[in-house]
Amino acid sequence: MRPGCECCDVDLPADQVGAVVCSFECTFCAGCAEHLERTCPNCGGSLMPRPTRVGDSLRRHPARTERVTSQGACPGPGYVGRTAPEQRLGRHSERGRAERAELDALLDEVLAGTLSTVVDGRPWVVPMLFARDGDRILLHGSTGAGALRQVAAGAPAVLSVTVVDGLVLAHSTFDSSANYRSAVVHGELAPLAGDDRTTALTRISERLVPGRTSEVRPMTRREEAATLAMAMPITDGRWLLKVRSGGASPPDEETSAWCGVVPLRVVAGAPQPAPWTVDAEAPVPTSVSRFVEEVNR
Repeated sequence: MRPGCECCDVDLPADQVGAVVCSFECTFCAGCAEHLERTCPNCGGSLMPRPTRVGDSLRRHPARTERVTSQGACPGPGYVGRTAPEQRLGRHSERGRAERAELDALLDEVLAGTLSTVVDGRPWVVPMLFARDGDRILLHGSTGAGALRQVAAGAPAVLSVTVVDGLVLAHSTFDSSANYRSAVVHGELAPLAGDDRTTALTRISERLVPGRTSEVRPMTRREEAATLAMAMPITDGRWLLKVRSGGASPPDEETSAWCGVVPLRVVAGAPQPAPWTVDAEAPVPTSVSRFVEEVNR
């Protein structure tokens, strides 16, 4: 296992995702592989995500230390410096919000968002649970997810979230709308390792059901190694927040149609225990009861 990208010479540790290889083990970072259109410049073969080597296996069979660098010009280097332009609203710009506190409040309310990027020249979109941790968004998934491994090395990505607060019914379907809060955050994904990965996974769990991590056993090292934790920074100029509230606009024609707003909200139902929990006569834990109360407040 080679220690760095042959193109931009960025470090590619054996126990972390982010490296891609051809059948001859030519090694590149995921960013340079995108520039190279996932084709090895040496043999013309496909560049695929390199499996990780961790724990005792890495100690018994350490990665190579000799670095190999290409003599040709690097089209990258990787994703370094590849940032999206400053984001601006077009249609209904009056609905835009510039207060970071409003963005944070929305991200802290929503449990799942949609992560989008481009892999091998094709759109890649997947819904994901997430948690905001200060100025970054934490996400996680399986290390076995091929597309996720390819984008977890600084790939340009977008996370979008939406809450529909109500349906706005006007005198015509054309004039009807919805009350909503939506955010789009642009950034680059970076994999987390070590204590930062452990902390991130705990933070995500605590974001979903606060207090749950103290009621169950901790993740094992093997479970953590099978989980890919990533962070995407929240940077000024690279996010948009749009809000629509209020009722329908007054009609500009006579109408007998009912007009108004149908409010919508998320509620939590009664907890449904697993069969083995019923057999053990285990009570509903505090974290679950508190979560239901908070959601239904």
